[in-house]
Amino acid sequence: MTEPVIIELVERETTEATLVTDNIVLIGQTVLETLDLLVDCRNQRLLPNPEHPNYPVMRI
Repeated sequence: MTEPVIIELVERETTEATLVTDNIVLIGQTVLETLDLLVDCRNQRLLPNPEHPNYPVMRI
């Protein structure tokens, strides 16, 4: 485990603790939920949630 690191994707940012296991980066579901990003598997990209295109909204 690391100290919290800043993760910035699609102009959105969060701070998370990370687990380092190798040189491959994996983004988990909790990061995607925090950043309010959706996965477009067909085009292999991340998209902002169309319901909140300008900023992330996380519901608890």
